[in-house]
Amino acid sequence: MNTPAGWYVDGNNLHIERWWDGGQWTDQTRPAAAPAVSPGYGGPTQVNPEKNGLGLASLILGIVGLLFCLMPITGFIGFILGIIGLTLGLAGISRCRKNKATNKKTAISGTILSALAVIFGIVGIVMFFTAVDQLGNDLDQIGNDMQDYSDCISEADNLDEMNQCE
Repeated sequence: MNTPAGWYVDGNNLHIERWWDGGQWTDQTRPAAAPAVSPGYGGPTQVNPEKNGLGLASLILGIVGLLFCLMPITGFIGFILGIIGLTLGLAGISRCRKNKATNKKTAISGTILSALAVIFGIVGIVMFFTAVDQLGNDLDQIGNDMQDYSDCISEADNLDEMNQCE
């Protein structure tokens, strides 16, 4: 079975065609023709960009950060997770804008939740240190009251004076 004469893609260079005279290859070449699009079909399809792992990581960190913010004593952990999630979320949104990734809604949701974790983390940290400061003031007051009571008892000469110490 003989191959008919004609232009065929060169096996060494896919961008050129070489003339086959029916018996052998000739030195005649030309640029390869662009592939034809069949009627009823669109052009070549673009490869979908990859999923947005940064946006998903941001969403997870935002949720976990908010959970840590429920307790003021662990608000600093929520704050740290929120900062990391916020960074990843913004990077995920940037990748979506450049058409390098999908799931823009996931990245936006992660960014918002991470920002909330940062805000609530700051609130938790302030609440924690305010409570510690108040505890210190209360303990100082108790110490002062105990010292005043002790001084009153030691200066009392009888039981009636001791009962008047408060």
